[in-house]
Amino acid sequence: MLIPGKVIRQLSTPLGTPGRMTLENGYAADTLEPPWANNERGKSCTAPGVDRGRVWWSPTLKRLVVRYADRNGRRDCLVHNANFAAAGEEDVDGDGVPEVTQIHGCTAVGDGYGDIRRKDGRTQWGITRSVAALERLIVSLRCPIEQADTVLEVDGARQGFHDVEITYLWADGAEPA
Repeated sequence: MLIPGKVIRQLSTPLGTPGRMTLENGYAADTLEPPWANNERGKSCTAPGVDRGRVWWSPTLKRLVVRYADRNGRRDCLVHNANFAAAGEEDVDGDGVPEVTQIHGCTAVGDGYGDIRRKDGRTQWGITRSVAALERLIVSLRCPIEQADTVLEVDGARQGFHDVEITYLWADGAEPA
């Protein structure tokens, strides 16, 4: 079964592009993506449109995530946990210290936004409670056992989960110039 949903993005800033993900199965979470940079791979949130994804084991993150099919010249776009999505580690607030990013063209899910303490002791604005929101997303996509395939894995995609089809949109007045 395919679970449709959408991400409505707000204004993009140098610290990231906040939004809201809602799925027709009742799942909802805040989102954070990189700032808009003309769909540039590894630096920008993706172009508006429809992404189809499957639950997939990420060897890098060592957890289940949603991996989208390739679209618009973009590959390996994921929905995963993260806190920061600053533009290319630049100095956003002028204090001489670059901001960090953990999202390179992907979408992080979470519950709320705020100033978060980084590993270097400094704080940076980002998305909060991301691990819990991702876990909720994965659980929401689990199939009842009678609907699950007997195949455990195909190219890293896990069976026993519904696929998603997420439409990415800009909120009215939030489209990049």
